[in-house]
Amino acid sequence: MAELATLRAAVDAFFGTVMVNAQDPAVRENRLTLLSGIRNAVHAVADFSRIEG
Repeated sequence: MAELATLRAAVDAFFGTVMVNAQDPAVRENRLTLLSGIRNAVHAVADFSRIEG
């Protein structure tokens, strides 16, 4: 969890500066693949869907 927490600033910056659904299909696919990798890493640590609120 501590290692994942270190990604917070980078993920926040990503969403603050990058248009994930870019018009260029290749760029969009690359960005979605990157986000999928982050999601998979988080899900490997814990099932966050079980957290309420």
